[in-house]
Amino acid sequence: MSFLLLVGLTSCDSMLDVDLPSNELSSSTVYASDPTAEAAVNGIYQSMVTDTYYASLHTVLGQTSDELLPSSLLSEVYTTNQIPTEDGNINTMWGSFYKTIYNANSVIEGVSQSKTLSAVKSKQWIAEGKFLRAYCHFYLTNLWGDVPLILTTNVDQTALAPRTIQTEVYNQIVTDLTEASADLPTDYDNYKSQRIRATKWAAETLLARVNLYLGKWSDAATNASAVINQSGTYKMITGLTDTNSPFVADNDEAIWQIPYFNVEYSYEGSALFTDAGTYLLRNGNTMFEEGDARKDNWTMSVEAEDGNTYLAPRKYKNAYDSAPVERSTVLRLAELYLIRAEARVKLNDIIGAQQDINAIRNRALLPSTTQANPDQLLALIATERQRELFAEFGHRWLDLKRTGTIDQVLGTVPGKVWSATDSLYPIPDAAIRSNPFLRQNTGY
Repeated sequence: MSFLLLVGLTSCDSMLDVDLPSNELSSSTVYASDPTAEAAVNGIYQSMVTDTYYASLHTVLGQTSDELLPSSLLSEVYTTNQIPTEDGNINTMWGSFYKTIYNANSVIEGVSQSKTLSAVKSKQWIAEGKFLRAYCHFYLTNLWGDVPLILTTNVDQTALAPRTIQTEVYNQIVTDLTEASADLPTDYDNYKSQRIRATKWAAETLLARVNLYLGKWSDAATNASAVINQSGTYKMITGLTDTNSPFVADNDEAIWQIPYFNVEYSYEGSALFTDAGTYLLRNGNTMFEEGDARKDNWTMSVEAEDGNTYLAPRKYKNAYDSAPVERSTVLRLAELYLIRAEARVKLNDIIGAQQDINAIRNRALLPSTTQANPDQLLALIATERQRELFAEFGHRWLDLKRTGTIDQVLGTVPGKVWSATDSLYPIPDAAIRSNPFLRQNTGY
């Protein structure tokens, strides 16, 4: 049987060939030896960045929030939040997440059933499959709400899978990440010291985020501390420059990065957030305090077509031939300080929260906060998340949703035609046509 990808929940009604390494010829040979099984796992990571949905996590989510504007300043379906059910980017994101989940499930099943693979390696590969499956289910349920929970490659079970309530999806995400954390390596030695695949600390980082979203403050703080305490591996970068950046390959702050394979550039720097100012920060001119090093190092001034000057994201400098080589940075240490700060406020650990916020502010060359009022501290954390994580994987969109502030914030943004139901994206028409058990989200 050919090694195939099932995208049964998208517009595709049949199996699609996967562009895997040339030595992967069939499912029976893939999991017969360690090298081919390793190649199959590597292939999942490669497919994640070659699929176009990866860019959409930055740009579509950024525009549906109050974060990004296209440089043309023309209204479009994302900036107005009037997304049609047949939108191509939404369809691609949905299908690509499920394609990655299928690949992850294939690894979990194939490695589990093999009698010829290294036992130590097998545990790691299964754990990587669970981590990647959890990562995709996390975005699916946060973008679409109740979604099919897919834990098998069996087409009879997946092709007509109904939507699973979000509580159950989150339960599985936590289970997958907890099990992955137990079996993933604690260092990058298996990856030639490159921070390009999942480790225990990547699983703990995503668990910290998930538990924050679930309001499990103590668990979120514990998960975040587990990674922050690995000070021999992870530390905040200070003295930000083009070559001293959280987006440079294998830097001290990076927890999980994905390279664009066989090239020396990052897609973010070469094609997405370019030096031409492809996207603008809607609130960039008022977002930063005076002297904020992130403004100086991670943005650029662009004169837009309306004659006004805007800030544009320029975190990634590496275009096609610059050095050092950057990598798409999916998980990094700064987020964990912000997660723990928020959790500590909720746990009434005000001093601890101040310390975590100041780790972020001081790196940006801003003075330490002495704010002790919990509500004002939470507001400051929300602002620091905007300043630190802008144009990265839709953090702002997800923050507005999880904190319940989305209607208040986006309901007053110029140009948006906002309705509360816009907080969930439409299930793609193609997916509903291929699976009659899927129900459309309200408002579409």
